Amino acid sequence: MRYDDWGVRSRQWAGLRSVSTSVCGVPVHYVRAEPASAAAADAPVHLLVPPMTGSASMWMDLVPHLLQLGPVISVDLPGTIAGHTGSPYRHGPRADLDAAFVAGFVRQLGLDGQVVIHGWSTGALVAALAAGVMPDQTRGAVLVAPALPRLTSPAEALGWQTVGRLAVAAGPPVARIMLRLAGRRVLDAKRNAISDAGAEPRGRTDLVGGDRGRVSPAQVDLWRDDVDAAHEHPERLEGTATAFASVIKAMFITQRRTNEALDSVRVPVLVLWGSDDPLVDPTSLRQHARRPNWTPRPVDDVGHLLPVEAPDRYAHAVGQWLAEIGA
Repeated sequence: MRYDDWGVRSRQWAGLRSVSTSVCGVPVHYVRAEPASAAAADAPVHLLVPPMTGSASMWMDLVPHLLQLGPVISVDLPGTIAGHTGSPYRHGPRADLDAAFVAGFVRQLGLDGQVVIHGWSTGALVAALAAGVMPDQTRGAVLVAPALPRLTSPAEALGWQTVGRLAVAAGPPVARIMLRLAGRRVLDAKRNAISDAGAEPRGRTDLVGGDRGRVSPAQVDLWRDDVDAAHEHPERLEGTATAFASVIKAMFITQRRTNEALDSVRVPVLVLWGSDDPLVDPTSLRQHARRPNWTPRPVDDVGHLLPVEAPDRYAHAVGQWLAEIGA
């Protein structure tokens, strides 16, 4: 979706506007919002990186809350299912390639030294890697419900290095064929899941936790419309197989390499997660946050949709952290 003023979709999004640019010849869509009058004159730009293959619209409800902390940019990643950014990749996105794209996007906008980069879920891995390759452009990174390497037992580690490595290598080609054939049915299932976002009670198969009823109807409607738009390009789903495989590989198979990249991040990092998020391992996240300048901060009674389930608490946590690292 693109609007000159997103206020036509929802009053709370008034002043947010769609902007286009290009990175290395690839068209890029992003949403930009100017800071509130109360924001500091030297406030950083908050760059929002959605989950891989996701679009700027995924966390629109968060944007108005962050404007007290500075201008906000929410970007469509390459290979997005429903956005407007092109894909330069032959087989689909990988976390390292997306990180290079984000760094190129920041350079294109001339944001040297001004960025706090936020990444959500698989986008958090992208954001962390991007912060590592552009330390001079980044003031800090916020990783929310991040897909980072998990702590594993010796037996689990052996399984990932053997069976898991084979599955990750063979999975994407097979998945791309299946998605090519059944893409629209997958999108229909996703639309049904979005429509049930506020349904209660949650079942055993609930993957997001928290109280989905807190997500605004405007945000849910936008997600639903994005899926409807994706019906015009079901082939874009094929890239999700490569993206998912790259994240699984980073989390379980090439952990040493991933952790070395995370160790190289020189800017302050805030790690946020919901206490009711079934997709994260708090023990692993606290282990990652033992790095110098990393701060762990769980948010009680919130799930994987933290940025839009509790955007006020998210923005408060970020503002508090910025004050701490500024001091």
